[in-house]
Amino acid sequence: MTFKIHPAIGIARVGNSPNSFYLSPEEAGQLPIDCDADGNALLNSDGMEQSITNFKDGQGRVRRQAARFRVYAYDDDGHNGKEVEIGQTISIVNPKTGQLMTGEVADIEWTVYLANKKACWYAFKETDGEHGYAPDHPLRNADITGDDARQQLIIDPGPQTVSYNDKKQRTAQFDNSGNPGYTQSFPPPLTPNSIDTLGELKVTLQNKHNRLLVLGGFGNSGSMLTGFGQPVITEYANNDGWFDDISDGPVMARIKYKVLAEDGRPRDPATKEFMYANVETNAWILVGYPRYVPQILDIITMDELVYDVAVREFGYDTYLYGVAPFNGAQPPPDPTNADALALWRQQAEWNNDYYPYFWRDIWPLLRRPFQFQYVMDFDAMTGGDPHETGAGLGGNFDPNLISVPPYEGEDPELRTKRRVWRMHIWSVLRKPGQENQWQLTPDPLNPQFKPVGMPYLCGDNPLSNTAASKFLCLTDTQLFLLRQWTLGKFINEQSEDIQTTPPETASRTGTDLDRGVLSNLLGGAFCPGGETSWIMRNPAIYSEPYRINLSSAFHLTELSASSPRQPLNPGLQPLSQTGDLATGLEPGDITKYSACPWQADFNECTTNETDITYEDWNELYLNTTGDPAQDVQQLTYWWPAHRPVTVNNIPWTNVPQTDQGDLMMVTAWSEQSFVLNQGTAENPNFNMVEPDKP
Repeated sequence: MTFKIHPAIGIARVGNSPNSFYLSPEEAGQLPIDCDADGNALLNSDGMEQSITNFKDGQGRVRRQAARFRVYAYDDDGHNGKEVEIGQTISIVNPKTGQLMTGEVADIEWTVYLANKKACWYAFKETDGEHGYAPDHPLRNADITGDDARQQLIIDPGPQTVSYNDKKQRTAQFDNSGNPGYTQSFPPPLTPNSIDTLGELKVTLQNKHNRLLVLGGFGNSGSMLTGFGQPVITEYANNDGWFDDISDGPVMARIKYKVLAEDGRPRDPATKEFMYANVETNAWILVGYPRYVPQILDIITMDELVYDVAVREFGYDTYLYGVAPFNGAQPPPDPTNADALALWRQQAEWNNDYYPYFWRDIWPLLRRPFQFQYVMDFDAMTGGDPHETGAGLGGNFDPNLISVPPYEGEDPELRTKRRVWRMHIWSVLRKPGQENQWQLTPDPLNPQFKPVGMPYLCGDNPLSNTAASKFLCLTDTQLFLLRQWTLGKFINEQSEDIQTTPPETASRTGTDLDRGVLSNLLGGAFCPGGETSWIMRNPAIYSEPYRINLSSAFHLTELSASSPRQPLNPGLQPLSQTGDLATGLEPGDITKYSACPWQADFNECTTNETDITYEDWNELYLNTTGDPAQDVQQLTYWWPAHRPVTVNNIPWTNVPQTDQGDLMMVTAWSEQSFVLNQGTAENPNFNMVEPDKP
C-alpha cells in the first residue's frame, strides 16, 4: 500500500478578512465551498458540500481561500485509490526492518513550508529566462549584494506541522514569531502594509477524514524604501524595495498508526505501539490573488497546461500520445529513468485514430469565448467569438449540428454543412508558429474570409522584441483534439449513451482533485501570468505528471520529521537563491517568477496595444529609419476572466492602469467587486456583487 497527497497542487488565495475564509473549489468553474470557523465544510439538506454565497465578510473584507489536502491510499499497483480514514486498517512495509506492518490509522501529521523569494530573484523580462538566465541578466534589488544580505530578501518563516490528536497542534502560524528555534527571515517595516505572516495551517476531522487546510497571507504589500516620493511603483513586474505575501511550498505528511501485527503476527511487545508511515508522494501549495470571476474558465486553464505537459513529456495517456502502433495498452515511461524517458520522448507521436468525446473534450473549449462578453468589451467581428461565422455561413451555429460525427447513411447535404462548420472553426484557431499573426491565411473554402486568429488574447510577449509572442495559442493537446473533431473523428457520447464525466468537473478520485483544482487557475498568457508564470510548462519541475519535484533536502523521514518547535531537518540550510531545477524545487521557487508586488501586474493586465505592423517586432521606431510602413496597433485583452475590464458595459474598477494606479491597487484590491452568475448555466447573467453589510 502506498500513499499520495491530493490535490497534487493546491491553490489558496489571499484576503484581508482576519477570520472568515472558505475552501478552494475542487471542480472546474464552480464556486468555492463554504465552511465553519474550524474549516469543516458546510453541508446542504442533501448532505452535499454547499457553495459560498459571499466572497466578502460582513464588513466588506475579502475572505481568504483555504486549500484543502487529503491523503489517499493505493494498492500495490497504484490503482483503486481511496481517501484514508481514521480507524481504517492499513498495511505498509517498515523501511527499517522490511517487515509488513498492519496498523490502524490514528492520525495524520502534516508539514508545510511556505516562502516568498520574489525580492531576491531575477528581474522579470517577458520570456527571458524561460530557457535559462544570461550571466548579465539583472536581479531584483541588485544594489543589495552579498549572500547573507540577499538571503534576507527571502520571506522565510520556516516549516510548520499540525496534527489533530493534539489539540494544541491543530493550528500553526507562518508568522514572524511562530517558529521558535528556527532562523526566520521577514522584511523590515513596510509602507503601506508590512508583512509579518505568510498564512497558517489548520487540520480538520470530518466524517473520519483527516484533512489539511492551508491559508495564505492577507494580501499585504509594501516597500522598505523611505524618503521623498516613497513608496512608488515604477513598472508592472519589478519594483525594488517591494515585498508581498504571495507564497508557495511543499505539502508533506506522515500517517500515525497503531501497530496491530508484524508480518501477520501480533505486535512484539518490544515494538512501539504507535509508528509512522511516510506519505511517499508530496503535494505543493500555491498562494495566489483572489479569483474575481470564479465561474468563467480561462481559454487555457492551468489543468490543460499541466495536462499537455503530462501527455507530451511523461506519457500520461499513451493512447492519445505515445509510441506507434497504438494497438494495445502501453505503460507510461518511468519518470525516474532519464534515458528511457528521453527515448520515449523521441519516439512518441499523436495517435491519429484517437476519437475524443464531443461533450467532454470539445464543447467546453468552444463555448468558453462566449462567456468572455460579460467581462470585456465584446466585438464578435474582430475575433471576440469564433462562433460568429460571418457572411455565407449562416450565423450562430447550433451545437447539436456540430456535435454529430459522420455516419453511414447521413444526408450528404447535412454532412457537407457539418464539415464546413467544423472546418471554419478550425480555420480561425491560431496554430503553433502563428503566435505573432493577427489575421490568419484565408480559409480555402472561403477565400474572401481572412479571420482574426483565435484565441484573440495576449500572448507571452507582446511587449519586447526578444522572442516576441503577441497572441495566445492553444496547447498542442487542445489543438490535436480539435483537429480530430474537425476531421470527423470524434464521438457524441450522449447520442451513444456513453456515460462520461469531464475529469476536471467531478471530484471523485485523487486524479479528479488534481485536475479539478487546477482548472480554476490561469494557463496562459504568461507575462508574467496569473497565479504562476511560464515555469509551469517546464517539464523539469515535475517528478511525475502533476507533481512538483521537491528538493531531496526537504523530504520527511522518521528521524527528521518536523514539529512546531524544530526545523524540518536538523542543520537545514537557509533557502537557496539558486535556480538549479535538477536538484528539485524549494519553498518559494514557483511564485518567485511572478510580479512584485502582485497588484501591479494584476492592475495593468487589462488590455494591450499590440503592434501588428510586423510579425516579429513589438517595439518600432519608424521615424528613425524612414520606414514607409505605417505603425498599426491592435487592442488586445489579457485575461479578463481573472481581472475583469467591464461587466455588462460597466467598468469593473476606477483604478487607472498606470504606475500610480498600480500603487492605488496595493490597497484598493480588497474594495473591488466579485463577478457572479446570477442566472443559470444555460442563460447566464454575470454581475458585480457585494455582500450585505450590517
